[in-house]
Amino acid sequence: MTEHEPRVPEVFATGIAADDVTDRAPRLVESPRGKLALVRDGDQIVAIDAWCPHLDGPLWEGSSAGGEIACPWHRWRFSLETGRCTWAPKGDAEEAAETSIDVYATALDAAGRVEVTLGPR
Repeated sequence: MTEHEPRVPEVFATGIAADDVTDRAPRLVESPRGKLALVRDGDQIVAIDAWCPHLDGPLWEGSSAGGEIACPWHRWRFSLETGRCTWAPKGDAEEAAETSIDVYATALDAAGRVEVTLGPR
């Protein structure tokens, strides 16, 4: 590949069945880019950074609803579409406004297992 050719996003097979990812139980996976959390949002599954950028809380232990995931430690919430912080406690609002997590697209393989595209969403 030359420097002018676009880079093809890497696809990572998690081996986790889509039915094993629920809004109450995100799943932690080890990817070539490090730990990611698989999160269900309605009929969709997305992959996100595993750690909250606030104080490294475990996002895979959080819960998702309404297109967001909440960190279990301090309740910071992040959009599952854009990754941007959507809510933080009043004293953290300035930091939160500039904070986001990475969000990765997913698909299902023929057996219904989750695959993550590790390029930009």
